[in-house]
Amino acid sequence: MNSAVITFFISLLVLCAQGQQASGSSKCKCINSYISRGSRQLIGAQVVVFPPSIFCPRTEIIISTAANKEKCVNPQSPLGQHILKNKSTGRRKL
Repeated sequence: MNSAVITFFISLLVLCAQGQQASGSSKCKCINSYISRGSRQLIGAQVVVFPPSIFCPRTEIIISTAANKEKCVNPQSPLGQHILKNKSTGRRKL
């Protein structure tokens, strides 16, 4: 009887652990702070594009600026469209 109870609780623990998210981020990374305009010289070395997922229904573009700050770019802006176009064609330069 004791081993059955322990097995039940271990199974319950495993099921609960599988339901948890690994990263812990259950929402969009860019809340309301988008930049719509900016020069291409503003963009540093890293541009990350997050496609829509079950956790965030929007496409998100995060750039690292020359001053080592991360900024979100509006995907509908001209700068965002330029970044998405270059990412889809596989270009490295913006």
